Amino acid sequence: MSVWRPLEPHEPIGVIALSGPVDPTKLADGLAVLQTWGHPVELAGNLAHQDRYLAGSDEARLEGLTELLDRGVRTFIAARGGYGVTRLMNRLPWQRLRDEAVRLVGFSDLTALLNPLSGSIVQIHGPMVAAGLARPSNAQRLKDVLEGRLLGRPIFEYPEKSVLRHGQTDGVVVGGNLSLIVSLIGTPWELDFTDRVVVLEEVSEPPYRLDRMLTHLVDSASFSGVKALICGTLHACRPHAECMSRWAELIVEATPDDVPVVINLPFGHGARNLAVPIGARVEVATRRGAVSWRA
Repeated sequence: MSVWRPLEPHEPIGVIALSGPVDPTKLADGLAVLQTWGHPVELAGNLAHQDRYLAGSDEARLEGLTELLDRGVRTFIAARGGYGVTRLMNRLPWQRLRDEAVRLVGFSDLTALLNPLSGSIVQIHGPMVAAGLARPSNAQRLKDVLEGRLLGRPIFEYPEKSVLRHGQTDGVVVGGNLSLIVSLIGTPWELDFTDRVVVLEEVSEPPYRLDRMLTHLVDSASFSGVKALICGTLHACRPHAECMSRWAELIVEATPDDVPVVINLPFGHGARNLAVPIGARVEVATRRGAVSWRA
C-alpha cells in the first residue's frame, strides 16, 4: 500500500500541461477556483503552447514539469488530458518523482502516470484545472481528498441498482481510463491488477470498441487476479442504451465469478468527477453500498 501524504497548509500547487492544448477560458475558470484554496499556484511555462494536438513540443511539456519541480512543487494538478503523456514516459525523471514524493491529480491521459507513481505515494484520479475543477462539487471533493478528510470514510456510497455482482473485499486501487490501460499492455508501465480493486471509466467509445478493449484485457490475463471492479461513467458513448447494456454484460463476463462489480459511480469524463485515491487501500462492501478508504 502506498504512503498517504496530505496537502500541507500553504503548500504550493503546480499546474502542468503534459497532454493536449489547453482552452484558455476553461483554464481561467479552474484557476479561479484553485486560487481560493489558500495555496500558492505555480504555472508551467507551456500552458499556452500548442503544437498540433499537444500542449507544446515534447521538450516544452517535459520542461513545464521539471521547472516546477525545481521550484519545490510536489503537488501537481494537470490542466487537461487528451494525448501526450505516453510520448514522455521514457524521458520522465521517475526516480526524482518518487524520491520527492510527488503527487499528481488528473484523469484520462494522466492514467498513464497515476498508476506507476502510486507505487510510492497515493495519487489522485480526479478533475483537472481546465477539465472539471470549475464544478463546485468536484472542487470540494478534490480538496477534501487532498487534505485527508475522507481517510477512513466512504469515498462512494451507491444504490443496489449499481451492483452487478455482490461481494465484500479489500485491496489497493489501480486503474483509470480503459483505453489508456489497454495501450500500456506490453510496455514497462503495464498495470498489475493482481489483488487490486480496479477502477475503470471511458469516453466516446461505441459498444464494439468497449468489447474489444475488455476482451484484450481478458485475453492478456490481466483481469485474472482482480479483487473488485468499480466502474465510473461511460460518457458520450453512443448509442447510450446499447453501450450501458453491453458494458454491464462485458464487465461481468470479464471478471471471475467471486469478484464484486459496481457500475455508474460518479467519476470519469462526466460532469461529476469525484476524486479517487489511486494506490490507497479501500474496502468494497456491496451489501452496505459503500467503497471506503481504509486508514
